[in-house]
Amino acid sequence: MNPFKYGTIVYGSDFCGRKKLVSQLSEFIKSGQNVAVHGERRVGKSSLIQETTLRLKNFRPLFIDLMEVKGIDDLCKRILRAFIISESKAGFLEKTLKQLTRLRPVVSADPITGELKLSLDASQEFSVESISEVLSLIEKQARTKKIIVVLDEFQDILNLSNWKEIAAILRSNIQRQKDIPYVFSGSIRKKMDSLFTDPTSPFFKSAIPLTVEPLSYEEFAPFLIKKFAVGKRVVDERTLKRIFEICDNITGDIQQFCEAIWSTTSYRAKINETNIPNAINLVFAREYRSYEIILAEVTGFQLKSLSAIARFKGFSVFSSTFLKKGGFGNASSLRRALTRLVDLKVLFIYNGEYRFTNPFFREWIITKSL
Repeated sequence: MNPFKYGTIVYGSDFCGRKKLVSQLSEFIKSGQNVAVHGERRVGKSSLIQETTLRLKNFRPLFIDLMEVKGIDDLCKRILRAFIISESKAGFLEKTLKQLTRLRPVVSADPITGELKLSLDASQEFSVESISEVLSLIEKQARTKKIIVVLDEFQDILNLSNWKEIAAILRSNIQRQKDIPYVFSGSIRKKMDSLFTDPTSPFFKSAIPLTVEPLSYEEFAPFLIKKFAVGKRVVDERTLKRIFEICDNITGDIQQFCEAIWSTTSYRAKINETNIPNAINLVFAREYRSYEIILAEVTGFQLKSLSAIARFKGFSVFSSTFLKKGGFGNASSLRRALTRLVDLKVLFIYNGEYRFTNPFFREWIITKSL
């Protein structure tokens, strides 16, 4: 069985390191402190939060996913859905449903996945005021049990047209719930900063910041070596460093690449750089459809911009040197193209560098000479 897991939250024996961060987050939660956890995509934020909450035996986590939240109705339903699922796991579903009689909820299980689905009275209209009503359910439950509320991809509330009004109501309720620690998790630093460090934001200075960086080679490499050893596979240091380089040191992408290497090698294999092409071709084959979708969305000039970033890296992209290398006439056209590519989430900015959200797409562009 392949020991490498990616695209999912990991914990227990699949969770690597981060002792200091786990300790810090644990102490913040136990003291009732709200925390804003920031880290780039696939760096391991959710796994850190999950591992930490699992170690806190006296607390029950409530995970609310706000990715691409659409509005008030969607926000309230996501909170309710998370609340009901949490209560069902704890054996309090019937009691919970009685508290929601006005909303006339119906809970059913997916016949294939077994996942709980929540439907509410179609005539029920959620307004900004409904947020307080929904959050009051969490407050009531916290009187008898310790709860941690995790708002994942919290920065996406900024996409809502009336986000300041919504944020103000959220902040007001959260402030009142002094005994409930809230963990705000986000993957876009600029947006998270605007929420928690901008004086005009309702959430200004409302949570202690905690940054999750990629695992260092020194910490992560021994963990990966042990995983390969499950199949008596041995990987040399040069190959591991090349894997980290291809994946921009991003934890989740490294796990994905190692999974592909495992899948393309055999028991007792001695893994070296000659095994990398087969593994990356497997990744290309699995992800090709997503690459096609991106290519269908971008213009020819935007593709040219991506190719330049892939070949020459994303530093100092508006310098005369980069413009000349990439064959660009002026910086303004390139700036517009890169802004659009960031909006499409094909690229993101990290410490002043334009990077591919998916480093394997970058390698595919280089391989195909696009």
